[in-house]
Amino acid sequence: MQWFKKSLIRRIGTIVIGFIIVAFAVYGIISIQLLSNFFEDHSKTELSKDALQIATEIDKFIEKNIVIVEQMKTNQDYQAITEALNTREEKRQHPLFNVVSQELLAIKASDPNISLAYIGVTKSNDVISSTVDFDPRPDYDLNKRLWYIETLTSRGVTVTNPYIDIVTEEMVVSITTPILKNNDVIGAMGIDLQVSDISKLMDTYKVGQNGYTLLINKDGSIFYHPQDLKFYSADGPKPFSYLDNYVDEITSGKSGVIECHQGNNAKYIAYVPTRSSNWTVATVIPRSEVLAPLNQFIVSLLFISLLLLFLIALFIRQMTRLISEPIVTISDSVETFSQGDQEINLPDSLYRREDEIGILSRGLKMMSRRITEYIEAVQTNNIALNKEIDKRQGVQSQLEMILELLSGTDEGIFILNNEFFCIYNNAAFSRIIGIPEEAIPTLNLSENNILINAPLVDSLQMNPIWSGEIEYSLTKEEILFLFLRISKVKNGEDDYYIGNITNLTAHKQIEKDIYYLKYFDNLTKLNNKVFLDESGINLISGDTDNVGNHALILINIDNFRIINEAKGFDFGNKVLIALGNRLKTLISDQDVLARLGNDEFGILKAHVASNENLYEYILGLSKALEKQIAINDEELIVDVSMGISLYPNDANHYPKLLKTAASALNNVKANKGRRFEFYDKEINTLSIQKYELQNKLRNALSNQEFVLHYQPQMNMATNQIVGLEALIRWNSANGMVPPASFIAIAEESNLIIPLGEWVLENACEFGKKLATLGYQTPIAVNLSMLQFKSPYIGDLLQSILTKTNLPPELLELEITEGILMDNEDECESILSQFHAMGIQISIDDFGTGYSSLSYLKKFAVDKIKIDRSFIKGIPHYDNGTIAKVIIELAGNFNLQVIAEGVETPEQIDFLLKNNCHIAQGFYYAKPLDEDELLAFMEKSKRDNG
Repeated sequence: MQWFKKSLIRRIGTIVIGFIIVAFAVYGIISIQLLSNFFEDHSKTELSKDALQIATEIDKFIEKNIVIVEQMKTNQDYQAITEALNTREEKRQHPLFNVVSQELLAIKASDPNISLAYIGVTKSNDVISSTVDFDPRPDYDLNKRLWYIETLTSRGVTVTNPYIDIVTEEMVVSITTPILKNNDVIGAMGIDLQVSDISKLMDTYKVGQNGYTLLINKDGSIFYHPQDLKFYSADGPKPFSYLDNYVDEITSGKSGVIECHQGNNAKYIAYVPTRSSNWTVATVIPRSEVLAPLNQFIVSLLFISLLLLFLIALFIRQMTRLISEPIVTISDSVETFSQGDQEINLPDSLYRREDEIGILSRGLKMMSRRITEYIEAVQTNNIALNKEIDKRQGVQSQLEMILELLSGTDEGIFILNNEFFCIYNNAAFSRIIGIPEEAIPTLNLSENNILINAPLVDSLQMNPIWSGEIEYSLTKEEILFLFLRISKVKNGEDDYYIGNITNLTAHKQIEKDIYYLKYFDNLTKLNNKVFLDESGINLISGDTDNVGNHALILINIDNFRIINEAKGFDFGNKVLIALGNRLKTLISDQDVLARLGNDEFGILKAHVASNENLYEYILGLSKALEKQIAINDEELIVDVSMGISLYPNDANHYPKLLKTAASALNNVKANKGRRFEFYDKEINTLSIQKYELQNKLRNALSNQEFVLHYQPQMNMATNQIVGLEALIRWNSANGMVPPASFIAIAEESNLIIPLGEWVLENACEFGKKLATLGYQTPIAVNLSMLQFKSPYIGDLLQSILTKTNLPPELLELEITEGILMDNEDECESILSQFHAMGIQISIDDFGTGYSSLSYLKKFAVDKIKIDRSFIKGIPHYDNGTIAKVIIELAGNFNLQVIAEGVETPEQIDFLLKNNCHIAQGFYYAKPLDEDELLAFMEKSKRDNG
């Protein structure tokens, strides 16, 4: 232990060695982790690239053969012989048999990868193939063949899973397509590819040195592997059992990389699905191969660390001999000198050294001599110093007396140096600014913005005296009002600042209370009429050019006297407070809200953009004030009347503005049927018309003035009715009113909720009536945004279906794209609820919105309706590009397409050629009432036999 304590070099060396060991350990751990992550990420990236390249090559291989099958679809001979054969015995007698057989043989010969080309005939339960002499056994069942089942399921070009072909008796993969007539499957045709050919293709791909490639079916079975599974025992371990826990993820249809652990053998697996088949390409590489460079790095790091530690140990040993031992000798001599020796004495060998040790030794000897001389001189000077101390103590006593007198005043007194640090302050100063006395000298008042700020300092540079009132934040909640006087004085070459502060807060609070009494209502805490009048006068007097539009709104509580008499004045006061608080939430920062009297409030609305904006604001204000108010656990509705006047239209100064607003309010009070009135007759007429239309709509619903018309949806190929759309009409006293004239107002006033409920119930009742007459025809009903998002929509639909006894599959709900754009997660939940009930969903006016097409896949939707704007110009003014895209998009998502606004035979030809079979429009029928529709359906039934 003495060996360690006596040598600074040894201690430093030990610390350095320890530091290097720790540093290398940290560096090694971080480097190993970073390199491990790098090698893993790089390997995963390269592995994914390999999988993607292999998947691409397989897609090219399959797509090349898909093209052959697509060409087979165009051969009319195949469809003709499929339609004609009813039994197997007719096959070889048919005139097209030899032609078709030769054509199939030619297809087989066109590509060495094709082992068989064939046609399956549904009616005869038979197969025609490129192997002309082949006939299936009597018990052969086409409907049980894997390739035929998968073709029927997809109804398109299909790449099947591997199976044993009965003709070639080889393991094959089929590429097939159905043969359709009138959208019914009458057969199928395709080609077989030998699995061995695909395996040869896969054998050409290499992954690293020890990696390999797998081809996996959709069901998780291994389609291709680099080792033949027949060499493994059926009862023994499976060579690819490590995939069992990852099959669902690999066959999910997405790409990715996973790390698989099987005992001590970890592997990385990259998987990429093929586009043209149900296969997934998986590339596998051992983790040990990925991390092999890392192991080499760890060995090199350990070798370098050990070598460096050995060199440091040699360096420390040499430094100990040259430096540490002489320093120990010098330290012992210095310690002896500190205990009373007159001089430091060291070995001559140290004095003779020319390096730093020698210089230090000679310097210490000289220093010890001079210290002895200085001690003698200090003792002489102490006598004179004691006399000076006695003199200064007298001055100090006088200064303490002056400071004692200053500390008793209520004014805060302070002195600052030129850097704005406080060199003196009395107790009142500390008390007023709220900072402990001991903390004040450490604070720069200017930098901490305590009384002193930059403008004040600039002012003192020009004028050495400044005085005035300032605000000082004692806390976040408490602000003091102070009178500050400060003078700049010079003492020698330095500037000082002498000041005093007086607390004026109590005086300011009295002024504030007077202001509150003058301008505020004590009950509601709102501004009062005095404040509103002064604000109105200032606003209008400042608008000398009459460029601004301002409005004064007077609000009066109807029958407030009855509330006071029935519930008492305390209850009435709570009503006034609650109404005032609600009004505060309905104004902008520029508006002035005031209580004018007992039951009257006023709003001065500055800078109104337009009369229409003002009307919409008043309408929203009226609707908000109609909502219930909770007073003492009691819900009540406070009826109010409002009179509105505008500057400069109705008045050119404030008193007249107030008078005209009061006049409008009096008119409302006299006319019991209205909530508000404008003094301006033009705006008033607009509000009256809209208000009256809302009232007429309310009465129309209760008076049963609404009727439903139905427009048929036709199958253009068969001219049969496949659906109906329910359309509301208003049979008013002035005649039939179309929906465009009243639906928007119904939505504004929330009448759309009861109106939509009426439409749903009546449409379902008529649907049940049609079902009773033998017409199983779905009826489509439009849902508004308010209906769709209402919390009880599911319960309402279930109630109506139960009440009308309508099967849910005969009800279809139409929603617009705009509804789906608002909160996709909520919409997905609602649509799933509808589907669970058995109700069909269609998107109306498709293509006119701006939402993402991803919702077609995300949401539970059955149909889309092409907006009439995309059909109208076909074919003379529009080539139908958008309509084609929509139809193709719907086909990709397996959705039905309905074309709206069909009016010409040319439009029908265009739609049929592009695989759209359902239309709705005037070409077939306008919207019909129930009697007209029943007659139309009866005629359509007779015409179609």
